[in-house]
Amino acid sequence: MAEGNHSKEMRELKDYISVSTKLPTTDLISFKNHCIKLNLTISERIRDLIMQDISKPSKQFLSGINEIQYNKLNNNFSWIVHLDSGKKVNVLNNLSLDFLRNLQIQIQESIKERNSWVHNINPDAVDIPKELIGEEDG
Repeated sequence: MAEGNHSKEMRELKDYISVSTKLPTTDLISFKNHCIKLNLTISERIRDLIMQDISKPSKQFLSGINEIQYNKLNNNFSWIVHLDSGKKVNVLNNLSLDFLRNLQIQIQESIKERNSWVHNINPDAVDIPKELIGEEDG
């Protein structure tokens, strides 16, 4: 290998940083076996997992509608979310009236705190990006 190529390789190596983690021995053995089945080295598999994670950011929010259902037989409530995808998700069941009243108060207080923070005084006001009106602070 020519001297020039060797120094270029060394510079390229400095662009990489090692990543490591500690695992229980049983997990490491399972992971090694999994890598063998995939015909990959441990490093290749970790690299693949990292790249999958950063190349596909997870959704932070889904779209849907909340529903609170009253169960007359048991005198309790259920919280259900109907996702826009058509999926129906039972969030919590067997909720008491006291729980829902407390939750309602907490939600209202948090919304008041948030509105105060973003200087939302008018109840009909909507959020407007600062960049739209060219101001740094509202």
